[in-house]
Amino acid sequence: DMDECSANNGGCQHDCLNSWGSYECRCRSGFVLHDNMHDCKEAGCEHRVRAALGTIRSPDWPGGHRGRKECTWSIRTAAGHRVSLTFAAVDVAADEDCASDHVAVHDGADASAPLLGRFCASAPPGAVLSSGSAMFVRFVADGSVQKKGFEATHSSVCGGHLRAGLATQELFSHAQFGDAPYPGGSDCRWVLLAEEGYGVELIFQAFEVEEEADCGYDFLELFDGADGTAPPIGRYWSPGPPEPLYSAGDAVLLHFHSDDTINKKGFHLRYTS
Repeated sequence: DMDECSANNGGCQHDCLNSWGSYECRCRSGFVLHDNMHDCKEAGCEHRVRAALGTIRSPDWPGGHRGRKECTWSIRTAAGHRVSLTFAAVDVAADEDCASDHVAVHDGADASAPLLGRFCASAPPGAVLSSGSAMFVRFVADGSVQKKGFEATHSSVCGGHLRAGLATQELFSHAQFGDAPYPGGSDCRWVLLAEEGYGVELIFQAFEVEEEADCGYDFLELFDGADGTAPPIGRYWSPGPPEPLYSAGDAVLLHFHSDDTINKKGFHLRYTS
């Protein structure tokens, strides 16, 4: 496969993302893709963020926002992964309950999702983590006091508890599956939970991890239950993918591990109950 981004950045004004047999131009935060699919133009204040890693900022950061502002960022990562948001700074006009100027973070795709936190006087001490693959950030300023605003970094975190139902859902080894190999030093655990009395079915669409005789370097390990004390289903490495797998109970634990040397494509599976 030829890397189209290696020559003249693929003709992209901002970022070029290579994929198998193709490429895609992407714009940095605050810009959207032009109709020609290569140039970037300044966006309004509603942002769709699909990159696995990046930085979001309030308008005119750090010079200070002017006038009334209401900006949103809809951040989404790959299925089976969560969004982590770490604030570098929050500097907005503060009051007792952050009712006027604030940054609100919601655990889902829009402002109707549960509130993870509302911040004004200072940044939270640690990362804010979504429970699923979507996070919604809303910045509000009434314009009465000019402050710097905020700056935060978002990233993708693997692992978590996922519900297996009648509808088929997808799970990827890493957030950049298809665009880049899985990162070294991964240690991810997912628990797939079905309704009581139902099992979990796993069907692999792609499977490529480092091949090693004792399966000690990179591997995907499955257990027939919600934790590592459950009966093992198997430990898998390339060549693959494994045949469809079925749990005996209503839960499956998937443990994906990679070392710091050779990185491969990873895996993509579909699961249902």
